Amino acid sequence: MNKLPYGLIGRGRVASHMAHYLQLEKQSCVQWHRGETSTPEDALTEADIILLAISDDAMEGFLERHPFHQEKITVHFSGSRTIDGVTGLHPLMTFGPELYDLETYRSIPFVEEEGGIGFHEVFPALQNPSQAIRTELKPLYHALCVLGGNFSTLLWSKVFGDFEGRLGLSRELLLPYLKQVSLNTAASGREALTGSLARGDRETVRRDLQALAGDPYETVFRAFTQVFDHREATP
Repeated sequence: MNKLPYGLIGRGRVASHMAHYLQLEKQSCVQWHRGETSTPEDALTEADIILLAISDDAMEGFLERHPFHQEKITVHFSGSRTIDGVTGLHPLMTFGPELYDLETYRSIPFVEEEGGIGFHEVFPALQNPSQAIRTELKPLYHALCVLGGNFSTLLWSKVFGDFEGRLGLSRELLLPYLKQVSLNTAASGREALTGSLARGDRETVRRDLQALAGDPYETVFRAFTQVFDHREATP
């Protein structure tokens, strides 16, 4: 266990999961958020490492208002931002409303900033894999994470909702399909693509678009077909 506790700032998804993970690993952690009556300076005075788990847009303002962090090692978890004097360690994971088990937390990779303080220097008792990236590549890294994670979540939420709401079909019917799409894509990448796009069935694609007429996701569907056509045409 740490000689001094980690000081964790925030109470959103990342903060809640990190607090739970540290608790499972029996690492001392004091948590503070803006709903507290105390100041972060008072609450986290004993912490030797500050973990900043607040929104990206709020980080720099918070650090300016609370310069006490300059006397400590300070870590943020943003995958996109780079802040002078603050270590970036991004957990490459999606954090849902339910907390995870220890095995899941231990499997989370952390992406470090090249030349900065490494994950295992900050968390010597944790077993997570980590890898470094150049800071100028972080915006692209984050954009790709959003494409793969957040946008796919929006797509699947749309499909689940319309299966139940418009088709009268159980969302459970989709679970084997979702699982196999994920497994095939992880194993084969682009080669996992199947269906009308892969076969070149233009009439089926046209009918799909027609079925989505007036739906905001018609634009999304059309954009994906255009991306596919562009990549197919690129040598």
